[in-house]
Amino acid sequence: MITATKDGRNLVLTMEGVDRPFVIRPLPGHAGRQITDTYLNSLAGGAVDLVSALQMAVDGAVLDGDVWVPVPEAEQTNFTRIGMELSQEEGNSIILPAFFWQTILGMDGVRMYIEGGEDLSGALKASAAMSTRLGLLARRTSPSSD
Repeated sequence: MITATKDGRNLVLTMEGVDRPFVIRPLPGHAGRQITDTYLNSLAGGAVDLVSALQMAVDGAVLDGDVWVPVPEAEQTNFTRIGMELSQEEGNSIILPAFFWQTILGMDGVRMYIEGGEDLSGALKASAAMSTRLGLLARRTSPSSD
């Protein structure tokens, strides 16, 4: 079980049973758009580097030419800590809300993830909301037969 709050511009994720919270700094908007595109492409079955996108979501990104890449490994304090202290399931409960926070959903995405039950059900709820907000799941209606 996690709780999420904002402290200034940062997202603070606290996990039950873990001593210190995880503090997530906001990404620049263009980096957030890039990781959103990467995530959506992965959902569509595209061959993408989702791990790099998730690393950027929890620890930040730097511009390399015209592409955002994760900060150097020595600066990936959250991602390293997640891998060393948490199980994979627990790690997802930190990484995924951090990711949704970095997207167009912001805190709404974090709340959807948590209230959706975290794990897969929460991710599906937040992913559907993101797709809808971006207009990717526009409803198709039949022409009126009037």
